Amino acid sequence: MSGNKAKPSYIGLIEIADYEGLVGRHGPASAQLLLEEFYLRLQRWARPKDQAKVLKNRRFMVMLDGVHDDAQLQLATAKLIRLFEAPCELMGITAPIKFHAGFCLHEGQDAEQTLLRCRIALRQARKGELAIQVYHYEFQATLDDEPRLVEALERALDRGEFQLYYQPKLHTGYRTVIGAEALLRWHSSDKKVINPVQFIDVAERYDVIRPITWWVMKSAVARLRNWPDNLGISVNVPPCLLLDDEIVTVLSDALAIYSVAPHRLTIEITENLMISDYEHLVLNLHSLHDIGVRISIDDFGTGYSSLAQFRSLPAHELKIDKSFVMAMRESEKDMAIVKAVIDLARNFSMRVVAEGVEDQETASLLTDLGADQLQGFLFDKPLPLADFEKRYVR
Repeated sequence: MSGNKAKPSYIGLIEIADYEGLVGRHGPASAQLLLEEFYLRLQRWARPKDQAKVLKNRRFMVMLDGVHDDAQLQLATAKLIRLFEAPCELMGITAPIKFHAGFCLHEGQDAEQTLLRCRIALRQARKGELAIQVYHYEFQATLDDEPRLVEALERALDRGEFQLYYQPKLHTGYRTVIGAEALLRWHSSDKKVINPVQFIDVAERYDVIRPITWWVMKSAVARLRNWPDNLGISVNVPPCLLLDDEIVTVLSDALAIYSVAPHRLTIEITENLMISDYEHLVLNLHSLHDIGVRISIDDFGTGYSSLAQFRSLPAHELKIDKSFVMAMRESEKDMAIVKAVIDLARNFSMRVVAEGVEDQETASLLTDLGADQLQGFLFDKPLPLADFEKRYVR
C-alpha cells in the first residue's frame, strides 16, 4: 500500500454495526460468534488478489485490486451487501449482521492519508446509518478543509441551495398520511444532492448550524400554512440548539407570522441529549411545550437517560429507534424492547412512532402491539416537496 507507483485502487474499512447492542441483546458469547461470522463473510467477499486483514476495534480493511472507478466499486459493494442479506443462525439465535463501510480511492498518495479518509467515510456511514459511504474530497472534515466548507455552507444558505425533503408518517390503523418528517438536503451548485451527514459536524463546530436550523424550522412552519390542518411536520433539532434560548423566540414568531397551530409542529430530540446540561434543557423544552409545540424523543432506547429524568420531560411522543424495529422479527430481545417502549409510552400517555418500517409483516406486528404511527421505506422514501405534495397533500 505504500509507494507512489501503486495503481489506483479503492481501499475500504468495514466494521460490524452496533456490536455493543449485539452484546446487550444476545450476550457476549453469541456476539463474539456473530463477529467471527462477520469476518468469515468478509473473507469470502475479498478476492484472492485483494489485500485484506482484520484490524483492531472490530474492523476489516481491504484494498480492492483493480477496482478504481465508481462502476466497479458499485459492483463490489452490491456483492458485499448481498453477502450480508441472510441472517446468522448461531447458538439457537437468528440475528441479522449489519455493517458500515467507508471507501476511498488510493491514487498513490500516502497510505495513512487514504486510511484517514476511509475513517472519515466510515464515520459518515455510521452516523447516517448507511451500509456504504464513499469519501468525497470536498467534504473532508480536516482543519484545512473546514473553513472552505463553512464558507460553502454560508453561501448555500444565502443562495437558497438547501431544501427540505419529506418522508410520510402514517396512522397505524387507517394507513393514512397524517404528516411528515422534514429532512434537510443540500442541492449544491454542481448539481449534487448532499446528505447532512457529510457536513453536519462541521456546521455544528462553527455555529453555521444555528442559521441553518432556524431556516429549517421557519420553512417547516411556512409549509404547514399551505397544508390541510390534519397534517403535521416534525423536524430534528441539534442538541446544541436545544440549549439556545432563542429557539423559543424563533418558533413563536414563525408560528404567529404564518398563523399555524403550534401542535402541528413536532420537535424531535435525541435521547442522548439527556446527559448534557439537563436543567437548561428541561427549561427550554417546557417553554416550547407552553407555546403548544410537541416534543418527540427520537432514537428512543439507544441513549442513557434514566427514568427519573425521563418522567420530568414534557414529551408527547416516543420514536422507537429503527435498529429495534428492523430487527424485531428476527430477534426476541428486539421485539421485547419494542413492546416495552410502547408500554412505557402508554403509561405516560404518550404516542409512539415506529421508524424503519420496511416490510408489511413488521407493520402488522407494530399495529398489533399498539404503535400509533409508522414511518419507513415500506410506505415511501423522503421526497422533494413537489413530489410529496403531489402524492399526499389534497
